[in-house]
Amino acid sequence: MGSRLSERVLGSLIACLGATGLSSCSVGPDFNLPKAGLPKSYIARMNTSETVPASELVASVNLAQWWRSFRDPQLVSLVERSIAANPEIAITLARLQQARAQQFVAIGAALPNGELSAGAAVGTGTDNTRARISDTLHSAANTTGFNHINEAGGFDAAWELDIFGKLRREIEASHLDALAAAKARDAVLVSVIADVARAYIELRGFQAQIAVTRSNIESARRRLQFVQDRFNQGLTNELDVTLAQRQLATFEAGLGPLAGQVQSSRYVIAALLGQYPETLVLRADGPAPRFPTKVPIGLPVSLLQRRADIQQAEFEVGAATARMGSAIADLFPRVAVTTAIGGQGGPLAATGTSITFIGGIGPALYWPVLDFGTLDARIEVADYRAREALLRYKANVLGAVQQVDQAIAGYNAEQSRLNSLSRARSAALDAVRLSTDRYERGLTDFLNVLDAERQRFEIEAQYEISRRIAGVQLVALYKALGGGWEHYQAVPPIRLPEPAIIAAARESNTLRPMSTDPDLSRVQP
Repeated sequence: MGSRLSERVLGSLIACLGATGLSSCSVGPDFNLPKAGLPKSYIARMNTSETVPASELVASVNLAQWWRSFRDPQLVSLVERSIAANPEIAITLARLQQARAQQFVAIGAALPNGELSAGAAVGTGTDNTRARISDTLHSAANTTGFNHINEAGGFDAAWELDIFGKLRREIEASHLDALAAAKARDAVLVSVIADVARAYIELRGFQAQIAVTRSNIESARRRLQFVQDRFNQGLTNELDVTLAQRQLATFEAGLGPLAGQVQSSRYVIAALLGQYPETLVLRADGPAPRFPTKVPIGLPVSLLQRRADIQQAEFEVGAATARMGSAIADLFPRVAVTTAIGGQGGPLAATGTSITFIGGIGPALYWPVLDFGTLDARIEVADYRAREALLRYKANVLGAVQQVDQAIAGYNAEQSRLNSLSRARSAALDAVRLSTDRYERGLTDFLNVLDAERQRFEIEAQYEISRRIAGVQLVALYKALGGGWEHYQAVPPIRLPEPAIIAAARESNTLRPMSTDPDLSRVQP
């Protein structure tokens, strides 16, 4: 570890001295993200009735607002409401504002700073106020003949020259932290939108299953009445009546669980909208959203620009790299210029005057020449943190491609199943019609009719389940592709920082007596 770090540090120092002649520079590595090595295309292919070039397919649906492709105004409204009120989005926005404010902290550390100081005391010695004012003011010798310096005060300022770029690296890191926080918000935005769409599709899917179940219950009731009439006329036996009653009860038993699933989906939507379920305004029933005929897949390389989590990881690599440079800069001297002006006073009888001007200016040098390897170890820690961030970036890219491939495969499989069930549903309706006709003409028994109706019910239920799953898979695909955050980049401005004396006056207006109850009145929503 030592030899590798020594070569790296020595190389940075030589580069700085050679390029700038002891003027300021920034040691440490610069951020250069390696190529992700993405495949040229996805393994899975979308099932489509037309051969469409990838570039045209991308333009066929607006990925930035993909939920509109379902052509459901209720879904669009829910998504817009969730963006405005979701608690998780609000949390990430607060984190973003923290990161933006932290940039001012880093910038302020690189600018000159000054403070007022004063002290007074009574006693013996050449300086009774030494512990009460800055060292710069004390650097001026007591040449006024005071035996007792009873009062001293003034203004002092300091400015670190940042010759080796430690502060610039910290500013760079804080800027990249803010960019990463913005992308973290975007990633949560995409996730919330997808969760709302998924919950809504499931809600409408369960409602469609309830509609199918109720339709079959009505058919079973009519069938029971028909068999009961035939039994009363002596045209059939009691077994047929019992079998019809059993089938009706079986269909009715399926309503309860489906109603529970509908309520559960409503609760999920309410939470995503930042509401309690009883306050959720949602149309009670409605058709399931329609699926778009084309889905914009594009190429894997486009994920680098669309996936907010990948961009977040990229900025995190940059921030970790910048902090590594800051750690390396700690090995080199730190130089600051300090200056102060003020006055000191002593007994009036000593000099005939009570106040004398004092001042001082000069450089200050700090160089940790003996630290037993502590700073070197900090560099190693920063190095491994940068490596960790880079590995996380590569893992995110790999995971993004895998998620798209998996979502395409799942959506294709469900679409194929849906097509087969559509054909089976038509055949099941024909089977019910034929078996009923044969039963009424006395050519078959009632069991064949009941079996045909049972199969029709199962196929119709499976068809609605498949439609719901296909919708969920399509939402997963849109989420994997990364769209949905582009039109929601507006962020409220943060308050610009003010000098400490002005901020102190402002905050004095907000002081309150200490209380055990937290005061959240200053917290902005």
